[in-house]
Amino acid sequence: MPIIRPMFSTRNIPNLITLSRIVAVICIFLLVPFHSNVAIIWAVILFSAAGFTDYLDGWIARRFGLVSDLGKVLDPLADKILVLVFLPLLQMQVIHFFPVFIIFAREFAIMGLRVVAAKNGQSVAANFSGKLKTAITLPVCGILFGRIPVPVMQKVPTLLMPIEWLRQWVFSWPHWFVQGLIWLTVLVTVGSFIDYLWRFFWQRTLEKSKGDAKVAKRRMLIVVPNTLTLLNLVCGIAATYCATQNQLRIAAGLVLLGIYMDAFDGQLARKLDVHSRFGASMDSRADYMSFGIAPAVMLYFALAHSTPSGVSIGALVIALAHYAAVHFRLRRFNKTGHTAFFEGLPSPTGAAVVVIAITSVYLSSPTLLMPISLMISGLMISTIPYPHNNKALEHPLLRRLKIPALACFLLSIAAYLGAGQWIQWKVGELFLGFVTIYLLYPLYAKTSKK
Repeated sequence: MPIIRPMFSTRNIPNLITLSRIVAVICIFLLVPFHSNVAIIWAVILFSAAGFTDYLDGWIARRFGLVSDLGKVLDPLADKILVLVFLPLLQMQVIHFFPVFIIFAREFAIMGLRVVAAKNGQSVAANFSGKLKTAITLPVCGILFGRIPVPVMQKVPTLLMPIEWLRQWVFSWPHWFVQGLIWLTVLVTVGSFIDYLWRFFWQRTLEKSKGDAKVAKRRMLIVVPNTLTLLNLVCGIAATYCATQNQLRIAAGLVLLGIYMDAFDGQLARKLDVHSRFGASMDSRADYMSFGIAPAVMLYFALAHSTPSGVSIGALVIALAHYAAVHFRLRRFNKTGHTAFFEGLPSPTGAAVVVIAITSVYLSSPTLLMPISLMISGLMISTIPYPHNNKALEHPLLRRLKIPALACFLLSIAAYLGAGQWIQWKVGELFLGFVTIYLLYPLYAKTSKK
């Protein structure tokens, strides 16, 4: 008599629960667009059940030893499908496209990392950061369902009334609070990706170091300053693009942000004692872009748009003069290396003066902007000694101004990048005042010696 194998096996219970998560997402999409509050209630119920299965299937598989290869593939796939519920929320305009892009990009990037890791015989398992991301993302997504404006049906089934009361309460929340939750989700999402990426490279580096943790750690530390250098380069490229679109305030904020990144990458490399030719080469290219090309493009468009037709040649000359000065200054710096005093004005300081002057309501006129730019170019190619940060702080005046100058610098970045509606006073011009004190350092330093 032939043996009849049952179609259902207890080993498949976790996988069936995982499949139910995919089915729940399909049902939510079938309800879109929501035409009433009852449809939203059912969508919330389905989404909550799907989110609960994300915990339940893994717990059952581990608790009863039902872990399978199919489950290892099916579970992350179902998680990616669950995140797709952000698409109808995007369609119904309760969330902006950029947070959704960040969340989706993280999911597909993690999937790619796991594929590469699997090919190399590695495993990038979920850890606390991934679980925290899920624990925040799923509730925020459910909250956004309650923010969808729909016609309210008077007759709601009695069993569904508690969810309807919850929906009305969430709908009454202030907009700024909900936006804060969304950006908290984005922040945790990015942090989770960085954690996955770090652990992936750590495993690769440890393997290449033949299991020597000390050697692997030293190799991995190179990534830290190089990441800041890369961000500086990205800021310069983005600032150049924004300048071509006449978004000069955003471009100025990106240049200042690049200056902030540049202030730490070299210090970190020296403190961690991790130097590489690649890092030094990328640092030079980032400086050329952020402090040379980006401010030069900003100068050209600012002067060309604010002067009569036919004077754009003068704007081009001013812009090229700035880039030439930065190029000369950086080449000289690469030859002399790090010393207590710079030979000529540092290019980040010169870029800061130029971009703030471009966006200033007091200094942006061509009659002021042109001589300011030429003066900065002259100071950069000069041999006037300007102190390095640590050396400058030895002077009592600059030491006292360190904290307020740093505060104005950070507030200026925030104001230029979109927080100007909350920062009403002219932090950019105020920071320029602190920079001017640094520009005059050779004068009062020489006077104090006498």
